[in-house]
Amino acid sequence: MRLIPVALALFHRSSADGLEVWVQTREDDGPYQGLLEFPGGGIEPDEEPLAAAIREVEEEVGITVGPLGSKFMGIYPNELEGRTILLYVFLFPDPGSLQAKGRWLPVNGEDLSSPYRGLIPAPNHRIIDDLYKSLYDPAK
Repeated sequence: MRLIPVALALFHRSSADGLEVWVQTREDDGPYQGLLEFPGGGIEPDEEPLAAAIREVEEEVGITVGPLGSKFMGIYPNELEGRTILLYVFLFPDPGSLQAKGRWLPVNGEDLSSPYRGLIPAPNHRIIDDLYKSLYDPAK
């Protein structure tokens, strides 16, 4: 099985209802075309995953973010068409310049990401749900 490393930038912020995550519409011809997705893409040879996430934000969103304030969330494997995509997820705070380039999705503790079934790629449900639980679970 082929392993493909991919870096994702997950912008998040707190809201009155709990959490919001930022997404953009995927416009390429791949399996996620038309879905709401986090900025991200392949990690180049000899490139650090965080550097790839920062580069992908600049390429896809057109804004520059730096490593300051970012946090590594984890690696999420995703089986897709005979290969394993390793999603290296990095959290970034809201830089305040995203609104016109995508949209914020509200996430609450009752529904988590379930209202977005069919609108976001399947692996992103686990990522969003894990983020919400890590930030708002009273047991932590």
